[in-house]
Amino acid sequence: MNPLNAEELDLLESVENDEWQSIPNLATELQRYQGYAQSQALAAIRIELPVSDMRSLQDLAQQTGTSVSLLVAGVIHQYVVRKSSSQS
Repeated sequence: MNPLNAEELDLLESVENDEWQSIPNLATELQRYQGYAQSQALAAIRIELPVSDMRSLQDLAQQTGTSVSLLVAGVIHQYVVRKSSSQS
């Protein structure tokens, strides 16, 4: 049994066929993409909510087809963006 799936086999074949080329200024590009990744890094927080709020969040998350974590993160993000833009 091959440990690689179909997508991985296609990628391996592409590399073996020399279809990949190095980019100019690799160090600069790596720094640029590392910056992108760092700007998207996540930080974890722990909050305590009343059980009734948690139930409401679970209901809302289910209605929107998302997780409670993503729902709460989205609400907090919207709040922070609005507050930041109103203070500018």
